Amino acid sequence: MNAPYRSAAQVPCVHRLKVRLEGTKPPVWRRLVVPSDITLGSLHDVIQSVFGWRDAHLHVFVDRSGVQYAPPVDIGVPAFDEEETALADVLPRVGDRLDYTYDFGDDWLHRITVEEVRPAGPGERDVPLCTGGRRAMPPAEDLGGSWGLAELLDRYEAEERPRATVVRRAGGERREYDGPYDEVLARLHEEGFDPAEFDPAEAGRALAGIRLRRTAGTGRAKHDGPSGRPVPSGTYHCECGEPHRLSGDTPDGPGVGELPSGFFEAEGFLLPAVRLPGEAELARAVRGVPVFMAAVRLGRWCTAGHGAGSEGRKMPAGQPRRVKGGRELTPKGLLRPVLARQAIEEAELWRIAPEDWGDPDERSARLAKVRSALDMELLNLPWEWALNCGFVEVEGNRAFAGDALPDEDDDASLLAAWREAAAGAVADLSLGIPVADGPLEALGEVLDEIPPLVFFMLLDAYGLPDGEWLDVAGRLADGLEGLPQGPARQLVSALLAEQFDVTAGTLELFGAAECEVGEDTYGEDAYGQGTYDQDAYESGEGLDSGGESPVGGGVVLSGDPGALLRGERFRLTPLGRSGLRTLLVQVGIPAPVIGSLARADAGELLAALASFPSEADAVTEVAGWLAGRSATDAAVQLVDACDGTEPADALRRLQAPRVLAAVLAADDSGRAKAVLRKAAVSQVTGCSHAAASMLRRIGEPAGSEAAWGLEWMLVDGMLPFARRGEQAVRERLLAGSGEGQRPLDQIAERADDLWRARHPHAREVLGTLAGAVEPVDKPLAKRLRKATFKAGSAT
Repeated sequence: MNAPYRSAAQVPCVHRLKVRLEGTKPPVWRRLVVPSDITLGSLHDVIQSVFGWRDAHLHVFVDRSGVQYAPPVDIGVPAFDEEETALADVLPRVGDRLDYTYDFGDDWLHRITVEEVRPAGPGERDVPLCTGGRRAMPPAEDLGGSWGLAELLDRYEAEERPRATVVRRAGGERREYDGPYDEVLARLHEEGFDPAEFDPAEAGRALAGIRLRRTAGTGRAKHDGPSGRPVPSGTYHCECGEPHRLSGDTPDGPGVGELPSGFFEAEGFLLPAVRLPGEAELARAVRGVPVFMAAVRLGRWCTAGHGAGSEGRKMPAGQPRRVKGGRELTPKGLLRPVLARQAIEEAELWRIAPEDWGDPDERSARLAKVRSALDMELLNLPWEWALNCGFVEVEGNRAFAGDALPDEDDDASLLAAWREAAAGAVADLSLGIPVADGPLEALGEVLDEIPPLVFFMLLDAYGLPDGEWLDVAGRLADGLEGLPQGPARQLVSALLAEQFDVTAGTLELFGAAECEVGEDTYGEDAYGQGTYDQDAYESGEGLDSGGESPVGGGVVLSGDPGALLRGERFRLTPLGRSGLRTLLVQVGIPAPVIGSLARADAGELLAALASFPSEADAVTEVAGWLAGRSATDAAVQLVDACDGTEPADALRRLQAPRVLAAVLAADDSGRAKAVLRKAAVSQVTGCSHAAASMLRRIGEPAGSEAAWGLEWMLVDGMLPFARRGEQAVRERLLAGSGEGQRPLDQIAERADDLWRARHPHAREVLGTLAGAVEPVDKPLAKRLRKATFKAGSAT
């Protein structure tokens, strides 16, 4: 079956690159995050900065096919212009590599590897970022390349201190050394150079001054693809023009691309901001996930199987990437038994179940009796994961280390690989309900009307405070509310229960979730309501036309989802929350992290603040955001972010006053207030209203009331609740913190003028308000109905 297609515009993306200086031991490398559409010439500038080069020599980029890219000068060989070539053109995918050689005499070779391609996060499109690295670089220009660098560092670590000759000329004096090595060595001692120290923050400060150059259309685009062309569901366009698959999407199955952020906005759904541990803590958690780490070790084990001289060798164009090495497979694609036993021992797969397999003698005896790798339970699951994650790749009858295999000792690399795998599992398992052909095929129309309930349950768990549990059966029952009673509802309930069990069980294996499990419900269930047979459930066998279960077999359906669930309560671990967030960010769903918005633009900040769990967290986040910009710039950016008339725009505008209040408090010059006065009379929809409202709040209203800013903001404030119905509006109106007016009192005070703001959604909001207040204040409901009529006439 062909995958469904949809239209997609190009998404601004970033590449995460690992750049390693070849020939250095211990290795010297840097991890960079750069916009995908920068030119290779711009990438050259970034590499020069983070490795401390002076850009005093020629350079060239060479891709895997041997194609060269260089500045528009004669370097002695044919080359494409690096200023007309985008990074994404040459390195479109994870695992792609590019070599960068600087100084054709010293031949400093840098190996560039793509670790991740994804939609850009806050601030990642503005400046290049250095997010990690190892080992400091001394000033190594003209020292003879990696051999010269090694000699220099050996002499430095041996505490060799060269002596200078003092030369006096023309009344002055200077020190001269025997050669460049001695001069650099003396300088290192003077500065207290530490070769083991590297500070990504310092490198980032240097990068902030680099002007990035981008390509609108490249001179040598390998992957032409105009914006808006049809792309498979579950993909996105980055600047390379090629559709990229999102984690977990499969050609014949549901993809995360079927859940664009607009879906959540239309439903009034807002993810809460969460706290996440640091990268080092999350990476430690990944190292404690037995099956995943077994899959990583299997990939490394396949690396160790490469034949001498096979690794890193360039193959002719059109030839297989590997011609020898790897691990031999049977015609059925299995490891041969001897190699399977070797893998279990050398990759330490027995760590998955150390209680049962930890004794080496007993393990050896048990494995010796197994005649096929297919029967080696210790191997099967890690091998499947290694293949699915790309840690192992099969070519012909051999298995090799895959391009996606992470560096086990590198926190960022290991964590990124885990997140990609976990996000893929979530997408595969929780989006859409797989329905087999046959008797269950008739459920297709019913299932089409049901949102991805298991995915929504994961989102509920994502937003829970730390330590709290999700009531699985209750949430599943709530999700089916509105579906008519009958056989179809019962069977859908069974399908969803099974889908959640499989998803939760897989996430537990990933270390991403915890479940409190009742008694085994495959038999007598925890609720005492019967059993169901898995094979019969999948085939539909035994269901009569009335949907009731047969006596003595088939599917027993009580209509209670809890009767079919093994897990009673469920929650995500911090590691699981970070994995699910990877999926959300990939599809453009806002998933803010507390403490991460200092570099965000004003729109992203305002959108995130509504989801902060406490006012203290919000105040701290705003202070961090303001610290990076002047009060005037902050005011301009905030007002600009208030544009628009849709519900998402309204939610952003509602947060503007709290940030603008902090801006005005920090503004000694009065320029921020002048920005508000100018914006208030600009007649820019949303922007002028937010500015006028803020000026009235501080008692300095704009010269004219034409903007009706406060009335506009009141309509804004009720719009998200109006979309959910009268009950949601009524609860909001009656809510109060004990300080200031209740929303109901604010509406009552200005009910007669709310229509004057000419808000495009005024009629919708005022009509819902009238119905919501009818039971509690009939006179106010009558005033609101009059305002609704006037709003309709005004538009």
